[in-house]
Amino acid sequence: MAKKIDCSVKQLHLLSFLKLCLLMLLVISTSYQLYNMAHTKQLIEKIDDDYRRLYTTIRRFGPFYNNSQSVTMHNGVHNFGDISVVVREDETPVKNLSDGLDMLNNKLEQCAPESVWSIVVLEVPSRYGVFYPLRPGYLESFSTYIPSERVNAMVERERLSNTYREFYGCITRMTEAYIESETQERIRTIYFPIHNDQALNAIIAVDIKESRTQDIINQYNADHHTVLNINGPNNIYSESGELPCANDGPYQAGFHYLDILRTTFGPSILLAALFHLAFHSFRRRDRSIKRDEMTGLFRRDYYEPKFNRMNSFAMLVMDIDHFKQINDEYGHQKGDEVIKTCARILATQIRAEDIAVRWGGEEFVVMFKGIQHSALFDKAEQIRQAIASKEILGLSVTVSIGGYIAKNTTFSEAYKAADAALYQSKHRGRNKVTLA
Repeated sequence: MAKKIDCSVKQLHLLSFLKLCLLMLLVISTSYQLYNMAHTKQLIEKIDDDYRRLYTTIRRFGPFYNNSQSVTMHNGVHNFGDISVVVREDETPVKNLSDGLDMLNNKLEQCAPESVWSIVVLEVPSRYGVFYPLRPGYLESFSTYIPSERVNAMVERERLSNTYREFYGCITRMTEAYIESETQERIRTIYFPIHNDQALNAIIAVDIKESRTQDIINQYNADHHTVLNINGPNNIYSESGELPCANDGPYQAGFHYLDILRTTFGPSILLAALFHLAFHSFRRRDRSIKRDEMTGLFRRDYYEPKFNRMNSFAMLVMDIDHFKQINDEYGHQKGDEVIKTCARILATQIRAEDIAVRWGGEEFVVMFKGIQHSALFDKAEQIRQAIASKEILGLSVTVSIGGYIAKNTTFSEAYKAADAALYQSKHRGRNKVTLA
């Protein structure tokens, strides 16, 4: 029977823990959804700011280009470290841009780490080009340029001819993502045209990896502990954004519920476990303060102060007969088991509002509410017979009981009267009930 009770208690604890886990998952996942919703707009602003910072960095190259000195170069490829100048005609004046491109590349790497694929400066018309770096296939492609037609087509396609008139608009342009035919790298190209006297002198083309946007999202998620994505399928929440100065249409920033669950599942279980342990630890501590560890009945030091504040009593004092003999013959361990069994039987014979206290050793005090003299005697007899009728651990165990009912008195006086009645039960041969 005890094993069945223990198993049922464990099942109840497991069920309560599972319910707590579900509650925690619901609360934390809902809170985390709200947190991600609040950050969605901020992510869109972050993407916009990062690309605009790239554009600003590229535009700062314009004054350097305009104020650079030119040197005469012959047809061919001229290398200056990672920078290559491809000249198409002899005696071509070429601007010395190496230092400026080094600085531009360093600044771009700070803005977009490991995202810059290449930087190209094309003179208009394209008699020479400066490449940082000159990747495989670039030389062949540049050699096929018709000096005016290819660049003019680029200017027309990207609407670069009159950007100097756009004071507050987009004087840079960014393409949609595409696969570069020469390298098969998926990139976007940012174009910045340099105008002088309303004429287009050069185009700066900065190729960045298409993964740059995802890098921004990944870093934002890492910094803010979010699970946001761009154009994710089946997102449960999204907001619209646009890449600045780009040819793309709007994108959708949001999050998927599975990402919310994956992120919150572990913390929910952990918090549920901590709450569960804390709750049961508190209950055990509370129980240890109120309850006797051996019997589960109330402790004397917990209830005696309450009894001392009372002035009306209906109480029994119960003592196990011949308990010293049981201890001497069978040992203290068996004696403890006898006490526990008697306490368990006692607890089954009283009402929920009645108070059973282990007063000390093998002695118990039971306080009743709203009970008359005859009913108190009947209850005492019921307890005595319940214990006497059962063989406890192979032993015939009995109890003696004394009772007392009174009003307008102290607990001390009531206890003395009940204890004296108990002594009378012992004197009358034990296994008796006596009311004072």
